[in-house]
Amino acid sequence: MEDFKFSLRDIPKREILNEYSSRFSGINVEAVESCIALLRTASDISKILDEHFSKYGISEGKFTVLMLLYRQSDYQLSPIELSKKAEVTKGTMTGLIAGLENQGFIEKIPNPCDQRGYLVRLSSKGLCMLEEILPIHYTIIAKLMSGLGNDQLKELTSLLNLLSKNLL
Repeated sequence: MEDFKFSLRDIPKREILNEYSSRFSGINVEAVESCIALLRTASDISKILDEHFSKYGISEGKFTVLMLLYRQSDYQLSPIELSKKAEVTKGTMTGLIAGLENQGFIEKIPNPCDQRGYLVRLSSKGLCMLEEILPIHYTIIAKLMSGLGNDQLKELTSLLNLLSKNLL
C-alpha cells in the first residue's frame, strides 16, 4: 500500500516484446503490455494522490486508516481489524497508528471487550481534517478519471475486479 512506485518510463516497444516472446516461452505480449500500462498508471495516480495527501501531513497509508475509521458508525476499530482491512502487517499498522496519534488525528481508547487491548478512534481533529480533504480528494479522482465516460469506467472496474479475482 505504502510508497508504490513503478518508475519505468522507457516502456519496451511491441517489437522488443515480440522478440522476447520468440526467445522465451510463455510470454504473452498483450499481457505484458497491459500489465506495464496498469503499473505505470497506478504509479502515476499514486504520485498525484501522495502530493495531495502531503498537503495535509499524511500519507496514502494514513489516509487509508482514517477512511477505515470514518466508515464506521462509531469511528473506531481495533488495531487488528484495521490491519486486516488495510491488508498490512500488524507492525506496519502500529507505525501508522503511532504517527496518526502523534498528529492528533486518532486516539486510543480502552477496548471494553478486551481489557488488555485498545480501540483506535478518529479524533475530532481527524474528523474535521477528513471532512475538509474528502471533497477535494473526490474532485481530484474525478479529474483523474475524466478521460473515460461512465460506461468505460464501469467496464474498467469490471475488468479490474476480474483481474483481481484471478491473481495468483
